[in-house]
Amino acid sequence: MKHFSRRSRDLALVATIVLAMAACGGDPAVTPPPQNDPETMYWQLTLNVRAATMSTVAPYDTLQLVATPRTVHGAPITDLARPTYTSLDLDRVQVDSSGHVHVIGSGDGVLVVASLEDHNVLHADTLVLNITDEASPPTMATFTIHPAPGDSAKVGSTSSATVTPRAYTAGGDSIPEISTYFTTSDVTVATIDRSTGFLNPMQPGHLDVYATTTTYGVTKVDTLPYTIGYPVIVLIDIPPKVQANGQSIPVFSPDSVVLGPGARVLFSNELGPATDVTFDDPTNVAQDDQYCPLAPVLCGSGNIAPFVYDPNDPTGVSGFRARDFPVPGTYTFHSALFGSTGIIVIVDESTH
Repeated sequence: MKHFSRRSRDLALVATIVLAMAACGGDPAVTPPPQNDPETMYWQLTLNVRAATMSTVAPYDTLQLVATPRTVHGAPITDLARPTYTSLDLDRVQVDSSGHVHVIGSGDGVLVVASLEDHNVLHADTLVLNITDEASPPTMATFTIHPAPGDSAKVGSTSSATVTPRAYTAGGDSIPEISTYFTTSDVTVATIDRSTGFLNPMQPGHLDVYATTTTYGVTKVDTLPYTIGYPVIVLIDIPPKVQANGQSIPVFSPDSVVLGPGARVLFSNELGPATDVTFDDPTNVAQDDQYCPLAPVLCGSGNIAPFVYDPNDPTGVSGFRARDFPVPGTYTFHSALFGSTGIIVIVDESTH
């Protein structure tokens, strides 16, 4: 049998008491992780110039970039590390660690990227360059993205459009190949490609399109109020559908549409049976003058007599009918033969 000395027993007792006291006292305090204030967090990195047209001939061959880290509300953050500047085409553009850009070769869409990482959060911004070999480039006096005569700053929500920048000298000569940076005031209404100006509507509404360019050392901006209107053309199909009682009848699909003034509605019945479109009030249901010249069946106003696609029709349009709706209002319609119903709402966009 192994014997322990009194001193060993005393030390063991002290250790037991210390452990017990530690257990009663709970776990040691842990320093809580630092809390980040969303109002001051590093949210984005922005360049002072995002689109520029330059020349390989001095003094139009250099540009000073400044990348600024900002909060979610756009306030500058001053205590972060310096950003990194990178040319993605060293044959055409050189950039040093301070953001000094020097162009050495011509080409369009040349990119210089500024980036900054802080605590595993990385943000970047890009300069898009169009570079020429102009020895005496024109001086930009005016810059606009407003529509040329005959165009409009409006597009339907199911369509698309391109905002075109134009720059001129004081004498009215056009300056070609300008690099432009585009944004919109509300990306829930429409987004826009930052370089091409391709506008992608999201929903009806109003917004501003912003554009900026630095062309041969001169910086200009323009703002264009833009309207995303309601759709002005829609196809309503008339397929047969099995009802709860097992009977198959033609229905309107979709059976409810919201459109802009002057909207064109195409009714399509390719599967049969022949179905009519009868309006509760056909007074303002007009003939569609764009489709009417294509075939006699596409002409006419008001109610639509029963129709269906004829496989022997060489024109291929026998299964279609067209109507225009130039007057705002609610147009309810139904099939007198089968009882199916639908609604066309033409919005008065002047009040929206």
